[in-house]
Amino acid sequence: MFKNIILFFALYVSYVFSREITFKVISFGTKNQIQIVGGKEYNLTPVDNDEILYGGKVSNLPDADVKYYYIVDGKKEPFTRIIPKNKSTTELEFFGREQTVKKLEEFSYPDNHWNRATENIPLFDTSYIPTVHIVGGDAETFFTKPKKNKDFIMGKVTFYFKDKIMVAKNVKTTCKNKNVPKFQIKMEFKEEVYGRNILKFRNSGEDPTNLRQFVYGNMIHALGMPSLRSNMVRVYYNKKPVGFYVLQDEAYSEGFLRTEFYNNDATNKIGCAYDGTCGADVDYPGEETYGPYDLTTCGTKTPLMKLGEALSKLDPKNANQVKEYEKKWFDIDTFHKAMAVEYLTGDWDGYWFATSNYVLYNDPSESAGSTSYKFYFLTQDHDETFGVGLEPPHNNDGMNFTKLSYKTMLRSKWHVGEDDAEHRVLVDKFIGGSPALQGRFENTLKNVVKNIFNPKQFNRVLDSYLERYEAEMDWDYSFERVYKPTDDDGPRLFTLEEAKKNIEGPIDGVNWGIKDFVQQRADALQKEFNISY
Repeated sequence: MFKNIILFFALYVSYVFSREITFKVISFGTKNQIQIVGGKEYNLTPVDNDEILYGGKVSNLPDADVKYYYIVDGKKEPFTRIIPKNKSTTELEFFGREQTVKKLEEFSYPDNHWNRATENIPLFDTSYIPTVHIVGGDAETFFTKPKKNKDFIMGKVTFYFKDKIMVAKNVKTTCKNKNVPKFQIKMEFKEEVYGRNILKFRNSGEDPTNLRQFVYGNMIHALGMPSLRSNMVRVYYNKKPVGFYVLQDEAYSEGFLRTEFYNNDATNKIGCAYDGTCGADVDYPGEETYGPYDLTTCGTKTPLMKLGEALSKLDPKNANQVKEYEKKWFDIDTFHKAMAVEYLTGDWDGYWFATSNYVLYNDPSESAGSTSYKFYFLTQDHDETFGVGLEPPHNNDGMNFTKLSYKTMLRSKWHVGEDDAEHRVLVDKFIGGSPALQGRFENTLKNVVKNIFNPKQFNRVLDSYLERYEAEMDWDYSFERVYKPTDDDGPRLFTLEEAKKNIEGPIDGVNWGIKDFVQQRADALQKEFNISY
């Protein structure tokens, strides 16, 4: 009897402590270890010879929640992690980051009918902060001596996601805005990264928070329109810090168009995407407004010219004509949403203010050959928003800008800059063209304010970003960049204190904070349209 009890107890202990857990951590140290609280310390080794990912399996752990922390080069984390009893492996954790996965607050909009895109892509899973590590090839030269209009080849680019890594080799890489130490990066991949063949690592030297374009993209995605996806990522090269960037789509890339319009179905033909640079508009037959469109996915502007020709014949006061045009030629609903957000955010580097930074995409699946070409409007590059850079000639009203009605932007003539177009043909036709279309746009504008662009809803989302990314912002401002630009025309460098202050209010060089810009704009719209939110 006594022997049976001992045997049972031994088997029970063996069962309770038979659990094996795989631990994985991203680290830039040399000696990496894991300490089981109340247990032993274990060494971790590189996972598949990776440069910064370390892991190991620990056996004989209890069938219960396990507490642990990592130690790198003798420095232990100042908090305790917990892996629940039902898990056998951790996510790809980052040394020193307490919360590996944390869901952000999201915007919500009732009139979101865009159901053509691939959703829940790990690349843009904002509950996790990916790490990007670049090694070999031209990496050292690129990050220390970047050159405009020059292709560099990165030997290997590794993306670390929540539960997997993806490796791309021989990646063509270019830079932009090299007048700031933390310049922008664009990469083109031979093998797609979650359906994307082009990705941009965006930073705005004029936005100290580097959150404006991230929140903008999440707003338009929530509205239900074809929109760029984004995530916030840490970037390193050769184990050295580069910065905290907005990882973002390229609006005219085939990978983005395929996933955004066709749910990543490769059997669908990609149509023509026209990249609208400053002065670009469909002002038929004016060649001067068609010239600034860059050809991207096809070699002809015929569909674009046909769009403008049909638009020139459209009577916007004729409801039947408008209905037919929207069916065959141009999606007005998503255009109205795009213009509502451009106006609300003061997106002075976009279409309405500057005929710039947008794409017109012809969807072959909704077109009828040479008789009609259905187009969609896409916006891009949203860093000059929420008060950043709002100076003449785009803002001649100073601090009263946020109080201006959209109606002040229904003008017969623009040309506010040397390269700007004379008109805003799409706005003239589809917003100011008739009382019905203007009323339709106003309803969209009011709904955006009611549901998203008001202090209550906007701050709810933004505050979750601040809580999640505060430590990342601290890190981003904590080290000296290896690149020192020699250009004299770059924006001044902000401090971490200024970056945090600019969330709420103005600082030297930026006349509005993100929150006070939204507050002032929403107050003005509330007064103009008697909106409640």
